[in-house]
Amino acid sequence: MTSERRDIVDIDGVHGKSSESKRGDAKSRNEKPQRRFLSILFRCCNTYGRLYPDAERTRYEGRCPKCGARVEAGIGPGGTNRNLFDTH
Repeated sequence: MTSERRDIVDIDGVHGKSSESKRGDAKSRNEKPQRRFLSILFRCCNTYGRLYPDAERTRYEGRCPKCGARVEAGIGPGGTNRNLFDTH
């Protein structure tokens, strides 16, 4: 007798499961939803920080955590695989 192994894959919208129910499950486990950001080296103060998307999701924006210098990075088609940038 041989045993058959079956892998189970959950797909959003199949068998009544949706992203809303998964988000609800995460909230019930006190997990924070992941928020997109870019890591950036602020050369002005030689420190790291993060840029977060604006409300329209057209650009990332933020400020240097030490001196408050403002930085923006546009969001375009195709994007990039990089997740660490620096200012000029």
